[in-house]
Amino acid sequence: MSLIFDKIAESFSAELPFTSFRKPNGGSIKGFFCNTSEVNYAQNFNEEGFVFSPFDNLEASIIFHEKSAQILEDVFNEEVLEETKNELKTVYSNREEHLQLVSKGINRITEGDIKKVVLSRKEDVQVSNFDLVTTFKRLLATYHNAFIYVWYHPKVGLWMGATPERLVTLEGNEFTTMALASTQSYNGDLNPQWGSKEKKEHQYVVDYIVSQIKDQSNGIILDEFEVSETYTTKAGNLLHLKANIKGSIGDFELKKLLKTLHPTPAVCGLPKEKSKEFILKNEEYNRSFYTGFLGEINVNQKTELFVNLRCVEFNNNTASIYVGGGVTIDSDPEKEWMETVSKTKTIKSIL
Repeated sequence: MSLIFDKIAESFSAELPFTSFRKPNGGSIKGFFCNTSEVNYAQNFNEEGFVFSPFDNLEASIIFHEKSAQILEDVFNEEVLEETKNELKTVYSNREEHLQLVSKGINRITEGDIKKVVLSRKEDVQVSNFDLVTTFKRLLATYHNAFIYVWYHPKVGLWMGATPERLVTLEGNEFTTMALASTQSYNGDLNPQWGSKEKKEHQYVVDYIVSQIKDQSNGIILDEFEVSETYTTKAGNLLHLKANIKGSIGDFELKKLLKTLHPTPAVCGLPKEKSKEFILKNEEYNRSFYTGFLGEINVNQKTELFVNLRCVEFNNNTASIYVGGGVTIDSDPEKEWMETVSKTKTIKSIL
């Protein structure tokens, strides 16, 4: 199984774009390896390849075209990896700023024009002795039920992540998505108690997706769609509330459908445009590709996209970890801060 990892190291050293990934609960790892450093943007999402899209859906999505990339795929055999001796030193801790941001969000919600807003932060840590392939292998070995990826473009940056959230899968006329929201730490119990704040937050996401499916004016028109019962799902050291939504879809434009779905209430808020406006105005940093989406489009007549959560951006010896949480009228700023701290553990555990 050294071929893909050798190619990752080779492409990174040669400053050539690539991505490698494993789908949730999958046994194989796949890679797209480009032979030029040109930046290509998706024009209409009719292309075939791997897309990497930012949070702000008004910005362009980068695509690695399938036809112009070397595609490798093989089984991933887990290795016993030695513990690294890295020391993670926090460069910038923004607890007070995040508490103020959450309080500002709660105040806006009390005004009545926003039900929920997802607020995030970036934590920079210094990483010594960073090895790209070893870190990626550790991520693959640690998180089996997430979408695991590494993505690199010399003109854009190096990203890695383990996301539990599927944006959409389209295969033939079958449409599948999920409503994922609310968080608590895993303490050995896969059936914990959930508070009213968490239940309400998750229901907002379910109701929004269902409303979009029923709205004939957008890109999602489903026949006989089903919404599963809400259940608890585990992702790394965290638990979330989840419901699966699926149905049959007729003719659609992928670009229009993605504009309807993204950004989801789970990473933006409700109503979408007002919460997004609040985020862009008040977070005071650029989310970039965090809470965007990524994955294959129109590959073997299938599109499978994931929301870019639990991710980290590398720049020399600095790792920027992106985390956030949903804020509602019932939120407590200190608890929201602690939720983001818990979420950083996913990435810190493999650095």
